[in-house]
Amino acid sequence: MFVALSLALILVVWLSGVHLPRAPDAGVPNPDIPGGPWLEGWVRWDAGWYLAIANDGYFYIPGSQSSVAFFPAYPLLLGAVDDVFIGDSFMAGMLVTWLSGLAVAVLFWRWCRRRMTTTAATTALVLLLAFPYAWFFHFSIYADALFVAAVLGSFTLLDDDHPWWAGLVGVLATAARPVGLAVAIGLVVRALERRGALRIPEGALARFRIPVALRLDRLRKADAGVLVSLGGLGAYCTYLALRFGNPLAFAAVQAAPGWEQKAGPRTWLKVAFLGELVNGQRDVALRLLVQALFTLGALLLVPFVVRRFGWGYAAFSLAIVALPAISTKDFQGMGRYLLAAFPLFAVAGDLLDGRSRARVAVMSVSMAGLVLATSLSARGYYLT
Repeated sequence: MFVALSLALILVVWLSGVHLPRAPDAGVPNPDIPGGPWLEGWVRWDAGWYLAIANDGYFYIPGSQSSVAFFPAYPLLLGAVDDVFIGDSFMAGMLVTWLSGLAVAVLFWRWCRRRMTTTAATTALVLLLAFPYAWFFHFSIYADALFVAAVLGSFTLLDDDHPWWAGLVGVLATAARPVGLAVAIGLVVRALERRGALRIPEGALARFRIPVALRLDRLRKADAGVLVSLGGLGAYCTYLALRFGNPLAFAAVQAAPGWEQKAGPRTWLKVAFLGELVNGQRDVALRLLVQALFTLGALLLVPFVVRRFGWGYAAFSLAIVALPAISTKDFQGMGRYLLAAFPLFAVAGDLLDGRSRARVAVMSVSMAGLVLATSLSARGYYLT
């Protein structure tokens, strides 16, 4: 299915680039990108930052947009593939993303089949791979596919009772995205849950499944291996401290002009988002509103994850959605951030199991959204 989707989206990008109008501010096609309309649509926006890091390393200018905002796992891997196999940074980035997306499809299918019926697992896989922002799983030069693959690999290893390996793969996740902290949170809670260290009350309160006690004596020494997952974040902070004198430079530059994601009440209360809805351009307001609604829907699914898959996956899902939702001023980017919340797609597939009409309708709308979003992004419309 993933390969077929990749081929279909390649065709969408090509047809969009050749036959449909570009965004007004997209400019002329970039002659430095090989392949013309076949490939240019995949190299948008933050792709330039990742390619620059892979080729030239990091820089940090306090108060200005700087490459330290982008975590190192993806550009390092991109650079390594470019040096060893490809010799073309554009193709290297696309290859890393596509292989990561393929890993996401395989690991998510395996995860779902262990817990759900074949129909529910198939629905969940379609919902993830056909999510309107899932073009990031294919050839886009972004870190999201690598991040989600590392997340799934880490949780899979933990469920197979390999906490140290889970922690080591988790290092890749926390070195790929700032929100990787959610992975460490989820792994810790899942490790506690697997050992029965979270006691769920009996009687009338049992239906809420809220732990009332912590039994640390049930843990094994090896379970501490999940804490290694923090190593990716720790290593990057150490690098920033030694190189630029600021271990949190990646957070500091978010307030730079052009990004303007400064932590504080205006960001938390979404003043910029409300301003766009009231006074902004219609297309911008619609784009932000769609992502806000996706975020709200994701949060509403978290209680279902608790009941269906447990607190470990619910804690991860809540953190992976809430952390970026709190830190964004206008919900921009939330569409692709939600790709990492794989238990939410699984529980959605489970809820649709046995509801054939609703299942077909949801999958069809999602697929149409993916085609539309891929086409818009390919033509330079800012959706990320």
